[in-house]
Amino acid sequence: MKSLFTLLAAVTCMTIPQAFAQTQVAAPDHASNQQHIVVLHGTLRQSLHFPERASGYFTIRNDDGADHLLQGITSPVCHEIAARHSNQETTQATENLFSHLALPHDSKMIFPPSGYHLLCSGITQMPAVGSRVPFTFSFMGGDSVTVSFEVTSPDAPPRSEPNPQ
Repeated sequence: MKSLFTLLAAVTCMTIPQAFAQTQVAAPDHASNQQHIVVLHGTLRQSLHFPERASGYFTIRNDDGADHLLQGITSPVCHEIAARHSNQETTQATENLFSHLALPHDSKMIFPPSGYHLLCSGITQMPAVGSRVPFTFSFMGGDSVTVSFEVTSPDAPPRSEPNPQ
């Protein structure tokens, strides 16, 4: 029995890396971490004029009784991630928003197309419309949340939050 378990473990260790190399495992549509921070409703809209850029829209919720600090957002698709506001001039402070964003306790922040949102730049190959791209939100203290954003076309309406029931 022990040798069967050892053989099974060895085969699993050899095949799992190959499976990840061949297919990308999608992150969930929404997720939370041990700090009770939830990220949901993520979409990545291709730019109409810049093929190496896309805009990301999402909701982030802090369901914890304590404040937390977002220290960064990363994705394998984006060479760089910055913050943008649709109707304001971009400044250094705006660009670095996601490297020091305070999330007050028991709060929700929405990053919509008409306000602050993320700009994913340096995309070498835009993922297909309808595919999902993982984004990892990292917080002070080492905790993180990884969720998938759905890729949409430049003319697609933004995904909206469902009505609370």
